[in-house]
Amino acid sequence: MLGRRHEHQLGETQILKLRAQAEQALGGKFNLRAFHDAVLELGSVPLPVLSARIDRFITEGGKGPYPDSE
Repeated sequence: MLGRRHEHQLGETQILKLRAQAEQALGGKFNLRAFHDAVLELGSVPLPVLSARIDRFITEGGKGPYPDSE
């Protein structure tokens, strides 16, 4: 049980770091809903995969996977 808790904390910490990175890179273009959609669209993935997805999110100008609903 403690191992799972630790994994969740690591994931949360990484997502918060990626969010801060995206906010800094995108400035006023940062859209929290689009960021959440980008994170959640992948489902359960290793953190390096999530990091690569957020790098792409930033490169694409902060557009989420569902731009019509943003």
